[in-house]
Amino acid sequence: MNPIRFSANAARLTKIITVLGRNGFLEFLEQIEVPQSWISRLVPARTERLNVWQRIRVTAEELGPVFVKFAQIVSTRADVLPEPLIEELKRLRDQVKPAPWEQMRPVLERELKGPVEEVFAEFNQTPVAAGSIAQVYCARLRSGEAVAIKAQRPGLRKEIKADLEILHWFAVKMQQHLPELRAYDLPSVVHEAGDSMLHELDFTIEARNTAYFNTTNPEPTEVFSPKVFEHLSTKRVLVLEWIDGITPGAAPLPPGLGAKLAQAGGRSVFHQIMLGGFFHADPHTGNLFVTADGRLCIIDWGMAGQLTRNMRYFLADLFAGIAEQNPEKVVQVVLANATTKRRVDRSRLEKEISIMLRKYPRFDAESGAFGHIMLELLYIFGSNGIRLARDYTLLAKAVLSFEEAGRTLDPAFDIRSCAEPFLKKLGLERWHPQTVASLFYWDWRVAIRNAREIPGTVVRLLRNLEEGEASINFVHRGLDGLRESFEHGVNRLVMAIIIAATLLSSSLIISRASEDTSSLLYWLGEGGFVLSMVLGFWLLYEIIRHGRRPPK
Repeated sequence: MNPIRFSANAARLTKIITVLGRNGFLEFLEQIEVPQSWISRLVPARTERLNVWQRIRVTAEELGPVFVKFAQIVSTRADVLPEPLIEELKRLRDQVKPAPWEQMRPVLERELKGPVEEVFAEFNQTPVAAGSIAQVYCARLRSGEAVAIKAQRPGLRKEIKADLEILHWFAVKMQQHLPELRAYDLPSVVHEAGDSMLHELDFTIEARNTAYFNTTNPEPTEVFSPKVFEHLSTKRVLVLEWIDGITPGAAPLPPGLGAKLAQAGGRSVFHQIMLGGFFHADPHTGNLFVTADGRLCIIDWGMAGQLTRNMRYFLADLFAGIAEQNPEKVVQVVLANATTKRRVDRSRLEKEISIMLRKYPRFDAESGAFGHIMLELLYIFGSNGIRLARDYTLLAKAVLSFEEAGRTLDPAFDIRSCAEPFLKKLGLERWHPQTVASLFYWDWRVAIRNAREIPGTVVRLLRNLEEGEASINFVHRGLDGLRESFEHGVNRLVMAIIIAATLLSSSLIISRASEDTSSLLYWLGEGGFVLSMVLGFWLLYEIIRHGRRPPK
């Protein structure tokens, strides 16, 4: 965080440090070298006995909507976060106090390009739901259709950017001072989660995702999403068909309907993942409605995952290794399809996967293992330096979320029964002669093209070497602390030079005006002396107060 932004965010940063200290993270603040003068102002720690994961959740809740949303997004990083923390963060819900209508009305009218009364025949100014990013209102179009209006809270982008800047500062400090966390590249995690938050501020993306699902949905008579009124929707306002329904578990369903909906929803989830490659990333009970005509409605498509064909083939191999309780196969599959930044200890990886699989020896519906196995596997991969695409963690979260929602609809729901037919269809697609021939054809085309480019590449390389244009770039890492110390030293040196120059110029002025002590020039010199004395004492105080930090 640069000094200008630091001064702008100082009040918010102080509050964050206070909440961290109150929730038992005092040792953490000392480890990342937060100034002791800030820590000493903290209020006493809580007396409740909470584990570390619960304290993280409570901290996010206390710090407000931006941190709640950030924690929800970070909870999709199962390759970085342990499962107990992910389970705790799943309890976070966007239950925030709604912004008053006086603040929301300008947002709506600016985006709709006209007064609310002109656009809608009816409009209820009391929101039916309020989240960290938006509020939902009920209205009726002049054509007679009932609609839900999702309007973004005012001033949100500025607030999110400020908190993300502070979070990135914390991540950099943790990267510098906590060696055990360096393998997880926390600044990159914060940057990625921040991009996702800013991504969700554009409601046109959610509108496109919702419309795309409705277009490609094979079972609209059982599962659907609301119709999007695209001509009224903008980046900050989303207008959708109003859905009358109840969330799963809110009320008893007619006999057999819960099981029917659970199966239909499970088929929809795995069709999205295995065949379509585009899926809802968070189908928990809050994003599902059971309608009066016995259908399942999926809402809130702001976060969606995307899988390429090769990514879906990788999933099929991974699921096969899990079902066979074969850790060797799981290791082979993941190493063939993942990227690593350091050497992977295959023996250690295989051992950890074996231990994890032995926790679920039955792997049946009662064990509730499917989603949890995926989360634990991703964490094992991440802790061993294996990075998979973020879409895999979104997929694990989606499967686990609907597995829990399905059991709310039907306690006997087994999500594997929904997955198996689509895995078989994916296998048939993968090994179909036409697919194999197509892949072979395109691989050979790429190989031939690359082979034709090799001679030209070699000639260019030799020519650059001959003409002395080849260069080697060095990237220095781990020098952030040295850079900060150097900048502090230079700043003090510059201040000392300014003080000396002011002192010298004041002496010259006074010597020229010593005969007339009442002149403006004389008093200008006297003022320079006083200023030099004040700045000198301040610089001396800073040097004594901070001293020199012990070497790392």
